[in-house]
Amino acid sequence: MKKYIVKGFGVYLACILICFVFAGCTIGKPGKWSMGYKLTGAIVPGGCVTASVQYFQNQALQVKPDLATTLTETLKDKILSNTSLKIVNGVGDVNFEGIIENYITTQPMAPQAGTDVTGALNRYSITIKVKYSNAKDQIYDFDFTSFTRFIDYKATLTPEAAEQANMSDLVKQLVDDVFNKAFVNW
Repeated sequence: MKKYIVKGFGVYLACILICFVFAGCTIGKPGKWSMGYKLTGAIVPGGCVTASVQYFQNQALQVKPDLATTLTETLKDKILSNTSLKIVNGVGDVNFEGIIENYITTQPMAPQAGTDVTGALNRYSITIKVKYSNAKDQIYDFDFTSFTRFIDYKATLTPEAAEQANMSDLVKQLVDDVFNKAFVNW
């Protein structure tokens, strides 16, 4: 009889451990000294339960109308899917605000043989500046840090075609960079 109880306890303990590993947990006392754990590597400082993302202002010379909305919503989605924070209007425990500083296609990247002006590759790049503030623990705050991502594409493509093919990837990379700086601290 004792053998079955011990075996049952072992199965129960294994289930509890699996729940902690895959669902995330809180380590320590709730409040300032607790930290969240997720498999994404994101750490939400203790006491933080809400997040806010202010609308990205587009201050680039060349304006892509839906870029600000796309950046704002993608960052919100990233926070919701990778942390336990709830998105709120106004200002949350952690707050992001940013600007689109640069959105440009440049050419030429590499001269083609036999020509002196036309580039073999053009570069499509986006630069944003983001301010992150944490009302509970200001140690990881950052003030309008620049993040730039770019993609090189064949000069035979139009800028519009390159943008359409690569916009979502560039936005995802920028959002990953911002998220990692705020919550993974790399």
